[in-house]
Amino acid sequence: MTARNVSLTDRLDTFVEQQVSTGRHQSASEVVREALRRYEADLTAEAACIEMIRGIAHAGRDAIARGDFAVI
Repeated sequence: MTARNVSLTDRLDTFVEQQVSTGRHQSASEVVREALRRYEADLTAEAACIEMIRGIAHAGRDAIARGDFAVI
């Protein structure tokens, strides 16, 4: 595992310390690793949503090109 030093704002440092003090995490490193895992999952979900929206837009353009639409 690669060791890294990171700088945190006072607010984030307080948050990390609170998470450790609750016993949910044993160290600041655990808090940061969990935050990064969640961030990575959010990015993956966001990419999936964007891809779905692109598919819907493409299907809509195709429908318009076929004349398969109704003006409301």
